[in-house]
Amino acid sequence: MKSPTDSYFATDYNKQVLSNVMSKVRGGLDAIRDSNNDKHKFLLEFVGITLFHIQSNPGSFDERCIMNIASIGDRFMEEVRSFDLSEESAEHLFAYCYRFVVEYQISTPHSISSELLAILSRVSDFEYGASASQVRYAGHQMLFNVVQHYLYHPSLTSLKNLPEVIQRSETERENAEKSILDRETRVNALAEKLETYETAFNFVGLYSGFKSLKITKVSERRWSFFFLLVLGALLLFPVVIKFASLLNAPAKSEPDLIGLAALAGLELLLLYFFRVALQNFRSIKAQLLQIDLRMTLCQFVQRYAEYSKGAPEGSKGLLERFEQVVFSGIVNDESAIPSTFDGLDKLAELVGKIRK
Repeated sequence: MKSPTDSYFATDYNKQVLSNVMSKVRGGLDAIRDSNNDKHKFLLEFVGITLFHIQSNPGSFDERCIMNIASIGDRFMEEVRSFDLSEESAEHLFAYCYRFVVEYQISTPHSISSELLAILSRVSDFEYGASASQVRYAGHQMLFNVVQHYLYHPSLTSLKNLPEVIQRSETERENAEKSILDRETRVNALAEKLETYETAFNFVGLYSGFKSLKITKVSERRWSFFFLLVLGALLLFPVVIKFASLLNAPAKSEPDLIGLAALAGLELLLLYFFRVALQNFRSIKAQLLQIDLRMTLCQFVQRYAEYSKGAPEGSKGLLERFEQVVFSGIVNDESAIPSTFDGLDKLAELVGKIRK
């Protein structure tokens, strides 16, 4: 119950004082060994044995003699320092030592040393003078005081509340487990959301790629439509010019066959490029349609990912068409677009026949 850091007999100064007085007591016993004063010899012997055990185990006495250290500790050490080996001084110091030994015996969970037990058994063999009241107190009332001191010590008072503390700790443990479970549930929910966000983010990148491609194709479509209009205008412009020249020509003039043949060749060439431009314009429109379809499918791709996880094993081909549409290449229909030099041989044959 006493804090391990509190020390009284274990201090270096008090241990040195006890050691010095022990040497003095041994000398006093040697001096009166042949004396007939058994009481004096018993008092010195009791003091010497007590001081020896205190000096040998100061920490143990600090821990188990809390009450007497608090009440008579300073007076005891003062008696030790002023001890002069006389019978009167020995009786005073004996009374203090007796109190410490009795408290030590009460608070020790196991039996004390046989030497202390033997010396305690001889206390009642002698009559005491000025210290008689201290001896009676140590043998009777002090026992109750020690028990009372330990029983109502703050540490024991707290120990009485141990069932309540255990119940409170159990309640707190249950609350902590519930809190941990709730947090684990929230963490799992956040993990699922995080996985959803990760999948969505990946397809957001795919959607952004399609969007960037669409912007490029829209620009191509605009330029293709512009060139288509230009070629259409160029296709009509020579005919209009030639028709206007025929209207302004003299009535009896001969027809310009070479000019007409050149005009026809130019028109055929312009018509060919107009066809190429038109086919290219249609191809770009087809690509834009496919890109729009992919962008639309990407809007519910998260649901598709969840469904594909839970799809039964026998439904492996269920979503193949979806994957083919989203992840397949964009068809250009380039095979339908005529090459730039297709038909030039036939055009050359036509020009040759006209010249003949």
